[in-house]
Amino acid sequence: MKIMPVKRIRAKLIMPPDKSITHRVLILSSMAKDKSILYNLLNADDTKRTYNILKSLGIKFKGDFNKLEVYPKTIKEIEKPLYCGNSGTTARLISGYLSSKNGLFVLYGDKSLSKRPMERIITPLEMMGAKIDSRKGYLPLIIKGNKLKGIDYTLPIPSAQLKSSIILAALNSEEKTIIKGDKNSRDHTERLIKQMNGKIDVKNDVIYVEKSVLEPLKYSIPGDFSSAAFFITLAILHPNAKIIIDNINLNPTRIGFLKILEKMNANISYEIFESNPEPIGRIIAESSNLKGIKIPEKLIPNAIDELPLIALVGLKSEGRTILKNASELRVKESDRIKSVVSNLKNLGIEIEELKDGFVIDGKQDIVGGKIKTYNDHRIAMMFSIAGLISKEGIEIDNVKSVNISFPTFFKYIEHLSF
Repeated sequence: MKIMPVKRIRAKLIMPPDKSITHRVLILSSMAKDKSILYNLLNADDTKRTYNILKSLGIKFKGDFNKLEVYPKTIKEIEKPLYCGNSGTTARLISGYLSSKNGLFVLYGDKSLSKRPMERIITPLEMMGAKIDSRKGYLPLIIKGNKLKGIDYTLPIPSAQLKSSIILAALNSEEKTIIKGDKNSRDHTERLIKQMNGKIDVKNDVIYVEKSVLEPLKYSIPGDFSSAAFFITLAILHPNAKIIIDNINLNPTRIGFLKILEKMNANISYEIFESNPEPIGRIIAESSNLKGIKIPEKLIPNAIDELPLIALVGLKSEGRTILKNASELRVKESDRIKSVVSNLKNLGIEIEELKDGFVIDGKQDIVGGKIKTYNDHRIAMMFSIAGLISKEGIEIDNVKSVNISFPTFFKYIEHLSF
């Protein structure tokens, strides 16, 4: 597919439902004591992996992803391995969920997911008493459910998937679990458990979790900020653009990208209309005169999915943009540092690759060319945005990967008001 440049952009958008929250409400409602009703779930490849696994385990669902009734059941051991596809969230959260269940369970994934590290969840779960075998710390995982005990654990890296895996195990463990070292990673799991009257408390970046009986949920999922980030980037980089995004999740642990863009002088405003359990509001983004900065390390954990877009912003900013302390990008769906740098160089952009980030000088123009997605949905969408602000258009080798998180992405592009 070739994405061609456009002259003018005016759009008012509603983003697809939040992917991170969809995974979590599916799992947590399956753990509740009674029926939950969920509205506006993300219907994408990643979230369907979580749904299909829970269904295979015996959880009963009625309806569709617009309105889904969830009936918790005692899960059953099945002979068939459980397929996580490309979804790291599915693999890591389901591992925590299954660690205390009766039975033996096998989790496996696609080629990309099978290269992503699982030792980070295996270590704390085994400390709690879980029995897990793996392929040298990678998928497949063989989990034999066991009685778990609480632990006092310091996270080696700030990771929402890691802490959520531990929290899900802790909800069915004896004694209290204490999790330390969480620095601004997304907190949807904690918010939802509080909403369900679970025994969880957060004080000074320390999370305390106890065995809980969860109340059912009745919840409608807001728009996904990570999806919105592509259109925010488009609006601030395009010379004649204004995009309004409504019903968007503005959780402070998700909007590090907005905070970074504000420091880069982006013409962005946002307001919150409601905040229980998640802050929801509106973003307005317009054409901007940007300046390069060194990305503050404290903002990296809650901008991790959006960081590749910083390279696009940097090449259109006055001065130098430096991203360091982002080595976690190396172990995403692709090595996103390599994916970004190699593709930009192929487009004639000067950019320096670092072991944990990149350095890029502005202002540079994108003429056009071909890029490789590495089967990574965020790389495909990032360079689609690059095509819209290029001079001659950008050809993308594989656009099917967007189905992982944003199946309607190209329909959104088609319906922008040019």
